[in-house]
Amino acid sequence: MSTSARSLTERVYTALRGEILAGRVTPGRKLKPSELSAAHGVSLNVVREALSRLAGERLVRALPQQGFAVVDVSVADLEDLTEVRATIEGSALRRSVERGDLAWEAALAAAHHRLAGTPMGDPERPGAVAEEWIRAHDEFHKATMAACGSPRMMEIVAGLAESAAIYRYWSRHYDEGRRDIAGEHRAIFEAVMARDADAACRLHQEHIRRTAGIVVAGVERGEG
Repeated sequence: MSTSARSLTERVYTALRGEILAGRVTPGRKLKPSELSAAHGVSLNVVREALSRLAGERLVRALPQQGFAVVDVSVADLEDLTEVRATIEGSALRRSVERGDLAWEAALAAAHHRLAGTPMGDPERPGAVAEEWIRAHDEFHKATMAACGSPRMMEIVAGLAESAAIYRYWSRHYDEGRRDIAGEHRAIFEAVMARDADAACRLHQEHIRRTAGIVVAGVERGEG
């Protein structure tokens, strides 16, 4: 693939990924390469390459003879993912709390300040999550674990975060703003800064399990 083609693929991939994670392209929606090609002004090959990358992140799935679709809710996958995250991220967080230095504390404080000051909702699309908040959210959680001392563990954490991202939309969709997410993040931040590894890990696990619980409850109620 030429440099220009790679650049176009990256542009389309980034745009589609942002739309999916922000909820502007909703779970279950079909994605037709021909329509995306026209919308983005690129070739079908570029679109297919971008969609293949998204499929690798489990944000879209291939449909036989029908293109692609944004992944839908899978309770079994969410429950499995949540338990894996609790184990891996809990280990990374504990190591980070125990090993982090002053520079790490400063970076974490900055990440939390940015998250706390960034509105979650997208003013242009009610019910959707703002892309700036998504970035701030991801950076905050990454910062809490950044001092774990294991690049491989952080690679795994990043992959788990990508897999969990689609469920953030559903959590907000089902919860309808009743959850105090800012308060949950603040509690995690304060426990980490206090170097209370047990409390930080407990609060982090409650945080991700609460997200899963909201989605599962919504599915069981039959809400769309």
